[in-house]
Amino acid sequence: MGGSAELAWSQDKASLQRKRDAIQSRIATAEKLLSQTASNKQDALLQLQLINERMYLREQLIRHHETEIQLLEQSIYSADSEIRSMEGHIAALKDEYARMIQAAYKQSLNQNTWMYLFAAEDFSQAVIRFQLLQSYSTIRKEHVAQIEQSQVELAGNRQSLELKRKDLESMLNEVRAERDLLMDDQKSRGVLIETLKGEESRLKSEVAKAEEEKKRLNEAIRKIIEEELRAERESSKGEYALTPEGRIVSEAFEKNKSTLPWPVVRGIVTSGFGRQAHPTLPGITIDNNGIDISTEPGSAVLSIFKGTVSSVFAIPGAGQTVILSHGAFRSVYSNLESASIAKGDIIEAGEIIGTVRVEDNRSTLHFEVWSVQGNTQAPQNPTHWLIRK
Repeated sequence: MGGSAELAWSQDKASLQRKRDAIQSRIATAEKLLSQTASNKQDALLQLQLINERMYLREQLIRHHETEIQLLEQSIYSADSEIRSMEGHIAALKDEYARMIQAAYKQSLNQNTWMYLFAAEDFSQAVIRFQLLQSYSTIRKEHVAQIEQSQVELAGNRQSLELKRKDLESMLNEVRAERDLLMDDQKSRGVLIETLKGEESRLKSEVAKAEEEKKRLNEAIRKIIEEELRAERESSKGEYALTPEGRIVSEAFEKNKSTLPWPVVRGIVTSGFGRQAHPTLPGITIDNNGIDISTEPGSAVLSIFKGTVSSVFAIPGAGQTVILSHGAFRSVYSNLESASIAKGDIIEAGEIIGTVRVEDNRSTLHFEVWSVQGNTQAPQNPTHWLIRK
C-alpha cells in the first residue's frame, strides 16, 4: 500500500484503538461494581442501573467495531486495488525488459560488443556506439532493479492485506460476541425488573428517604451559597462583585467547560441530572441537582478545578459534603466518608479532598456544579462540564 494511505490507516487504527480501550475500561468498571453488589438483593435497583449502563456501553462498543470494520474494509479494497495495479506495472516492466533483450539480440549487442565497436566506420561513430552500449547496460540494470523492488513491495502489500483480512475476521467475531453479551444483559435486565416489581413498597420507601436526604442537602447548599453572596454584597456596598482573583478563576473555569477531570478515577453514572422517571416505579420521578457516580469502595475524591474550600459539613445519611468555590462557580462533593481538607484551604485541580462513603459495600459519590451569577444560584448539569468519557 502507498505510504500516505498506510499512514492514514495506521493513524485511524490508533485513534479507534484508544476509543475502544476507553469503552472497554468503563465496561470493566461496571462489571466490577456489579460483582460487588451481586450478592445483596437490596442492591437490585443499583444492579439494574449498572446493567443499563453496561448495555449502553456494549451498544457503543458494537457501533465502534462496526466503524472499525467499515474503515478496514475500505483499506482492504484500496490495498487489493493497489496490488492489482502493481501486478500490472510489474507485468509491463517485464514485457518492456523482454523487448529490450530481443532488440539487443537482433543488433548482436549481447553476442560481441567489441565487434560492434570495431565495426564502426570512424572514431566518432565508435564513441557513439560505446555510449549507446553504456546507456543500454544502465537501462537494463535499472529495469532489473525496478522489477525486483516492485516485487518486494508487492510481497509486502500481499502480506499486509492478509493481516488486514485476519483483523477483519477477528473484529467480526468480536461484534458477534458483544451482541451475545448484550442479549445476556437484556435477559438479566428483564429478571431484575420482574424482581423489583414485587418490591414496590420497599422502593417507594427508599425513594422517599433519598428525596428527604437530597432536600436537606439542597437546602444546606443554597444556604451556604446565599451566605457567601450576602457577605460579598456587604463588602461591596450592596452589590455582588467578584474579586479580581475571583474573576480570573471564573473565566478559567468557564473556558475549561467539557474538559474538566472527573471527581473519581473510575466510576459509572447511575443517576443523571434533572428530573427523570424512576427505573421501575411508574408515575414516580426523581429530581437530581447533580449526578450520582457509583465507584469502588473507598475511592478517593478529587477536585475538578483549582478553588477554595468554602464549606465542609455533614448531613445524617448523606455523609460529609465539601463545597469548593471557583469564583462564580461551585463544585459540590457529597456522601464522603471523610474530608482531608478544611474551610479556607486552597485546593489544586486533581487534589484529593476525601474518600467516598461505603454503605453495604457500595460507594456512590453525589456531585454537583453550581453557577452563581449576581443574586441567582442554579445547579448545572455536571456532565456538560466534565470531559467526555
